Amino acid sequence: MLLVACTLVVLAATSTPPTAAPPQASGPHPPSEEALRRFIQGRLLEERGQRDLALSEYSRALLLDDGSVALARRVSEASALAGDPARSLEFAERALKIAPDDARALWLKGAALLNLQRGGEALAPLEASVAVDSEHVEYLRTLARAAEAQDRIDIVVRSYRRVAFLDPEDAESWFQLAAGEARLGRFGAADTALHEAAEMNPLRPGMPFLQGWIDENLGRTSQALDLYRLHLAAHPDDGLTRRRTIRLLAQGRRYDEAFREARALTRAEPEDREAAGIAADLAFAAKRTSDGQQVLQSMRRRWPDDPEVLAAAVAILGRYDLAKQGVAEAEGWASRHADDYRGHIVAARARVLDKQPDAALQHLERAVAMVPDSLAPRAVLARFYQDQKRWKDAERAWVEARTRFPSVDGLSFDLAACREKLGDLAGAEAAARDVLAREPENPTALNFLGYLWADHGENLEQALDMIERALAHDPDNGAFVDSLGWAYYRLGRMGEARTQLERAARLTGGDPEVLEHLGDIYKDLALKDLAREQYRLCLAADPANARVKAKLDSLH
Repeated sequence: MLLVACTLVVLAATSTPPTAAPPQASGPHPPSEEALRRFIQGRLLEERGQRDLALSEYSRALLLDDGSVALARRVSEASALAGDPARSLEFAERALKIAPDDARALWLKGAALLNLQRGGEALAPLEASVAVDSEHVEYLRTLARAAEAQDRIDIVVRSYRRVAFLDPEDAESWFQLAAGEARLGRFGAADTALHEAAEMNPLRPGMPFLQGWIDENLGRTSQALDLYRLHLAAHPDDGLTRRRTIRLLAQGRRYDEAFREARALTRAEPEDREAAGIAADLAFAAKRTSDGQQVLQSMRRRWPDDPEVLAAAVAILGRYDLAKQGVAEAEGWASRHADDYRGHIVAARARVLDKQPDAALQHLERAVAMVPDSLAPRAVLARFYQDQKRWKDAERAWVEARTRFPSVDGLSFDLAACREKLGDLAGAEAAARDVLAREPENPTALNFLGYLWADHGENLEQALDMIERALAHDPDNGAFVDSLGWAYYRLGRMGEARTQLERAARLTGGDPEVLEHLGDIYKDLALKDLAREQYRLCLAADPANARVKAKLDSLH
């Protein structure tokens, strides 16, 4: 009876397990009297904190009764408590040889693997333990921890949702559920879960940031900004949150405030080139030209030989009617670095911004000649021709690049897109098929060809098959999901099209092309208010899109 009365110690989600439930049945035969005596002695020693001696007693008991699941589990648990995950794993696997579906042994195995930094292997036994016993919150918490380490947020969410159901007073599980839902882009569900967490623990660290992130994505910009600033007051070095604050302020055209936040960011991260560029850009946007020039000058001094810093400065100057200054700086840099082809690429960009395409072309041709076996200048040259609407020249440049670099799949896709612009659909298809000839299951090529057909209303059933094959490789790829929705739309399967395009919009974070597709669906479903919203969001990201503007105007 004393054996039954003893409690077993269980692993927590961390390496220090708490005590928990009584032992499960030990097996088909009763233990021997000597095995039982040594087990009881081991429990007494363990309760006194003499774990090494306790483990010795458990091991002797197991030698006397090697068919006991309970004894093998006990050694595994005691080993985990003693900080020996390798031994814990050994005896968990021994228990599973006796009883392969033992939930506790499966959990012990998964927890040991997790503590051995073998998280990828831990998922399978932990999922199996939960499948056998979904009522044990510690099994679920450990599974969530392992899934988090493997970036399997779907499993994290499923686990914490179950924990919250079993223990609705567990504020931390509600918080983790909210965080997981947000990471999956399900911000409405995240908002609901976080409300539950906040009711129980409103002061939990991270609460303002997570609520701000949710509010931002639900369109509650003012609340998001307030919460981000509250978070920054406690964590002033959190660059991620400051960047989100800057972006929201800039989107609201509150450039002066955004510039002040950007300056704080550059002070905290003085070696971050991107942050410096953001600060310069916002200074000019706020009409603080002197401040903008000072930031650019500081960038030049700090990174005098970095062509990426030069390129950022040229782009900023071009945006604010200072393209000629950009030309002077780029030409000067190229002269000082005569052997660096990248200077000519940046100088070409500066000339384009100053509306001097012929001078830009000379720089690009020089860059190609300097490094004929380099891909970068050839790709820039081809894109230059495309930007200038010189599609035949662009096609020639892409063909030359692909001839030199036949194994670079991206060149085939660029060539295919260029040929589509020329109206050469057969040529576009041929370029995509070149990739499929080498890699029959290349998901990007499958999606490209499927979307090409769907967009032009050709081979629709085959297009659908191609896209579904692509999605089998990457089910959460927003571009692939958009293609699937568009194929359904072309097939007239409007309900399925709407479902997929709404998902694509979430997965891509509001890509303008996806928003346009979704607006088209809503328009054809006579959901005019929803269509207007999507077209407006699309134009906010791409104001020069005349096609979308015409669609929006047609709804008034």
